[in-house]
Amino acid sequence: MPFGWPLSPGDDRDRDAHPAAPAASPTDRSAIRARIFTAITNRDFDQAALFAQYLARISPVHADDLTVAALAWACKGELVAARRLLDQALELDPHQKMAAMTLARVAPPLTASALRALRWHTESDPAVIDLLVSHVVATGEPQGYVVARTVRCLLPPLARHAALRWRHLTLAEIHLEPSDQVRQIALPVPGPLRGIVDPTLFVDGIALPQGPFPASLLAAPRLAAVTQVMNPSLWHVQAMDRAAPDRPVALQLRNGDQIIGRHICVPVTNYAVTGLEDIPATPIEIPAGTENPVLYADLTGEPIGPPPPVGADDGIVDVIIPVHGDFDATQSCFTALLTQDPGTPMRVIAIDDASPDPRISAMLDDLARGRRIALVRNPTNLGFVRSVNIGMALHHGRDLVLLNADTVVAAGWLGRLRQAALASTETGTVTPWSNDATICSYPAANQPTPLAGLDIAALDRLAASTLSGHTIRLPTAVGFCMYIRRPCLAQTGWFDADTFGIGYGEENDFCLRATAQGWQHRMALNVFVGHVGGGSFGTAKQARIQSALRVLERLYPGYGEEVQSFIATDPLRTARRIFDLARLRDLSEQWPLLILCASLGGGTDRFIRTQIDQAQVQGRRALILRPEKQGDIVTLRLEVPDRLDFPNLVYDPRVELPQLRDDLNDMGVATLELHHAMNLPPSLLLELASWFPNHAYIHDYGWICPRYTLIDGSGRYCGEPQDTKICDQCVADHGDLMGLGIPVAEWRAIAGRVLAAAQSVTCSSADTARRMGRYVPTARFKLLPAEAAHTPPSAIMAPARSSTSEPLRVLVPGAIGPSKGYDVLLACAHDAAHRQLPLQWQVLGYSMDDAALLETGRVVISGQYREEEVPALMAQLRPHMAFLPSVWPETWCYALTHVMAAGLFIAAFDLGAQAERLRQRGHAMLLPIHAAAPAINDALLQSAASFTPDQLGLHVPAHYNDADSPTRYSPDQE
Repeated sequence: MPFGWPLSPGDDRDRDAHPAAPAASPTDRSAIRARIFTAITNRDFDQAALFAQYLARISPVHADDLTVAALAWACKGELVAARRLLDQALELDPHQKMAAMTLARVAPPLTASALRALRWHTESDPAVIDLLVSHVVATGEPQGYVVARTVRCLLPPLARHAALRWRHLTLAEIHLEPSDQVRQIALPVPGPLRGIVDPTLFVDGIALPQGPFPASLLAAPRLAAVTQVMNPSLWHVQAMDRAAPDRPVALQLRNGDQIIGRHICVPVTNYAVTGLEDIPATPIEIPAGTENPVLYADLTGEPIGPPPPVGADDGIVDVIIPVHGDFDATQSCFTALLTQDPGTPMRVIAIDDASPDPRISAMLDDLARGRRIALVRNPTNLGFVRSVNIGMALHHGRDLVLLNADTVVAAGWLGRLRQAALASTETGTVTPWSNDATICSYPAANQPTPLAGLDIAALDRLAASTLSGHTIRLPTAVGFCMYIRRPCLAQTGWFDADTFGIGYGEENDFCLRATAQGWQHRMALNVFVGHVGGGSFGTAKQARIQSALRVLERLYPGYGEEVQSFIATDPLRTARRIFDLARLRDLSEQWPLLILCASLGGGTDRFIRTQIDQAQVQGRRALILRPEKQGDIVTLRLEVPDRLDFPNLVYDPRVELPQLRDDLNDMGVATLELHHAMNLPPSLLLELASWFPNHAYIHDYGWICPRYTLIDGSGRYCGEPQDTKICDQCVADHGDLMGLGIPVAEWRAIAGRVLAAAQSVTCSSADTARRMGRYVPTARFKLLPAEAAHTPPSAIMAPARSSTSEPLRVLVPGAIGPSKGYDVLLACAHDAAHRQLPLQWQVLGYSMDDAALLETGRVVISGQYREEEVPALMAQLRPHMAFLPSVWPETWCYALTHVMAAGLFIAAFDLGAQAERLRQRGHAMLLPIHAAAPAINDALLQSAASFTPDQLGLHVPAHYNDADSPTRYSPDQE
């Protein structure tokens, strides 16, 4: 039985075929869980597993849901499936306790992810320790964890020795005699080092694979200080370690590299220190003749007083790189930095922030021995903010760049940044483009783009050539690569490590303080620096960002609005488009085919995909022009098929149509395909259609009906009334889904002009061509099925019913929305439940309201699926027949193709392409288009009782009136 993430079913080209994904509200999730538990209680494990599959497919996926689903599969005895779901739950939520505990009970031995989750909860739930004990008993593998800031270890019976080590130091150890039981021991870190080191637990000389314990679990130091300059020769300092407030803090006063004084800030004895206000001020006298006084914390080496006056600028730029983890990214960063010509003199300063990776330490040592970098090694992991403060204090005259260790630079990058910084005396900071730089991001605006696969050197060259010398003012710099003028730093002060010591928000705070001093922040549009992004904090990144934003808004009310205003006005929009166009020309000089269609999904996009593939085979590259609408504003977006890295080719047709036409001509566009007019004002459609020779394609009836499916307020086919005033009233009552805003007659006249002028108008069915021909008789219609013909199967796969009391399993394929007959299906399910008919509907896909269907007790739902999953899902569901409740005249219907290919007997309304295709194929039943639910259910049961697998004819109910059938289409009508 298949498992996996929610997936999208292939279906028809109607937007209503794609309502929202399966219901995901807490109430609906709870209802499905309740059904699972009820089925388990009743020992109906097959039913529990069926609902479990649905629960696991609800989007977005929840780890809790996967755990419940796994329980159902475990009860059925499908332990492999259960374990797979539990593993997925732990991938979603590494701290999912219930998933880990369930794994411990149903699928031992425990995986590394399950053990990690259990260890995370040892402090809050003693029951998980019992499970860890069981694991140690079963496997003989020791387990270490932290409770009450103390490292604890579960030792297997034969273990003799345990030690807590940091680098080459043994911090604590214990020797034991072998035993026949698991032993629990405690290995406290010595007081002076607690929270300073990242110790690793060794048992019998072997390091536990779980790795070192993070210092944060053992109370890492967080120094805070306030310095008041009483006069040039006297400072008052209050300093404390927030991680250990009772600990004295030693300070060094330096003049350049020379230590000229040592001082200690001592908290009041036996007093509960809660903040700096509780620390007595320590007076520090500045000796006469001291030119560059800087105060440092003795423990960490970070500056805590005011920056010294600006010294002499020797023309060298200090590039400061704090380093901690991610060896591959760090190696790439230093390789690019030290092999590319920066374009101006620089000194690289690496701050080894107590990296736990010996490869990083060895690499930095090698570079330092070769005098290629200056190396500073922190005594413990201090974090990004404190590390850059250490680096910024090393020289008092130079400008500097704060560079993340997961960045990649290209030739000339620093020279162009410096040129932008020195262009104005008001500039305090400069930031380049990057793939992951919030407001300075490209290609996606304000979103990260993975670094892998990007050619940073090529992007930087394009930036330098197409946007040379251009800068733009920013509300704040972005810290991944931040050029800072030394005078700006001297006036503004160090980064605020006390408030933002864990990272995120520190550069914004600095920039806002600098802005208050009159400094500006610029972006150099001619520099691009690659950025892996987010590696320092992993999954905690978003939480840290949100926390920092709340602090910034408290400190600087209105800052968030300023940033949002920058994003909304988007002054970088044109620059990003220029960037995209330059890259597009590099990709191909000619793009002869332009496809015009809103993003509709379903069968329309599937058909367009086929058109693009066919053009590619013919050697023609294609672009897609997507009309998009927000409120009353329409924009036109150019898309490159199969490429998500050109998101900025967006034009405002109110002012940028000439630019769009010029750009299309430059790219060699020669032919236009008109697929849909959704989101296009009629005047804009006429304008675009006049630019190139074009061909039109009919995917629904949007060319004649603003509601595009010919469905009226009754929820059924409207019959296409001749009086357009009736249509206008329908649109007024039920909505103008096309967003046209004009009377139907006027729209049909405009659409008719476009279709009549097209070189061809392609329809997938004769029924569609006949209908459209009534409105545009002069159009050059062309009949082309949307898919190649399917050969009828040699054998019918549907199983025989064991008896008439066995529920008739009726497959309903697709994404069932209003036009796809959701109301019909719901009414049929209610009628079957009310009359206790032996009927069950199997939705192969999902619907606009799964919960309501499930509530009838007569519907099961597979959830979203991939195309290749259809045969396996059908084999699992074992339907007796299929029903397409679609209530509009389909133009093709991809869902019908699936069930035809499966050889199922099919019922559908006698309407549109679905009826046309079933007449051609046979082995089907066509129903009156306005048949009510009781009549439909009766017809389904009657047909199931009367047909046998060798009957391949067309069945119609006895009461069916053929006079109600639409007029047949004949070839001579083309």
